[in-house]
Amino acid sequence: MTVRSYVAECIARPNCKVGESPVWDRLTDDLYWVDITSRQFFRMPAAGGAFQSWPLPATVSAFALRQDGGFIAATDRGFARLDLDLERDGPVLAFGSTPDIPQGGRMNDGACDRQGRFWSGTLSPTPAAPEASGALYSIGRNRDLRARGGRFRVQNGLAWSPDGRRMYVSDSHVSNPHVLSFDFDPDTGERANATLFADYGKLGGRPDGAAIDVDGCYWIAASDSGRVLRLTADGKIDAEIIVATRNPTNICFGGSDLRTAYITSLRPDGGTGGDVYAVATPFQGLAEPHYRP
Repeated sequence: MTVRSYVAECIARPNCKVGESPVWDRLTDDLYWVDITSRQFFRMPAAGGAFQSWPLPATVSAFALRQDGGFIAATDRGFARLDLDLERDGPVLAFGSTPDIPQGGRMNDGACDRQGRFWSGTLSPTPAAPEASGALYSIGRNRDLRARGGRFRVQNGLAWSPDGRRMYVSDSHVSNPHVLSFDFDPDTGERANATLFADYGKLGGRPDGAAIDVDGCYWIAASDSGRVLRLTADGKIDAEIIVATRNPTNICFGGSDLRTAYITSLRPDGGTGGDVYAVATPFQGLAEPHYRP
């Protein structure tokens, strides 16, 4: 299969240590993201220009838009409501349901399923430990917190097919980087029939954050390879986005037609990166559901 190739351009230099969770707001045409390590929250208008940043009162690793306004976030203290209160000059976090997070750990990648439940996995403070101790959790209506199981060292790559009946999740740890797919029950949120969808040997990099397009193809940031890859539903790579850093971390689609890919990245100690990239593509992203409280 011919792999189509596109080159992303740097659109912002926020100097993030771990830039993550790009989120596109179709109502305001704003792009949001966070720096996990530096506890910073960013907003940039689609037209480009200067971005804004604010300090966060806790570690936020991922977030999604809420149906009633603001955001739902995965943090080092569990799930939280996140609001951007410009009168207070920054984000405000209201903590709610708390999964079983290991002491010194936090939550990691997060995304909403098609029914508006927000999912995230826990991350141990020592991912190199012999046992994979991370697990998935979801929060639904009326703060319905559910333990969803799993054994992860570095959970990542959450995404759902357009019909909501296939779920993807990855583990980015260097010991066994891979992506799994599951049959997913939209009504209950239960998953079954784990299948290896892709691994390091196919991706050429560790699988990080992900997104889905309208064709049901899975886009994954292949960290360490300087690429974001598009995998068809049967696991074939048919497109790639090249970025000028080894460590892209996540992707979302934005723009009026959801055909612009926005990509965050991290900056290793003593290295370069931490910028935000964008590229117009012929592929249309899928409008991600909002969290339904």
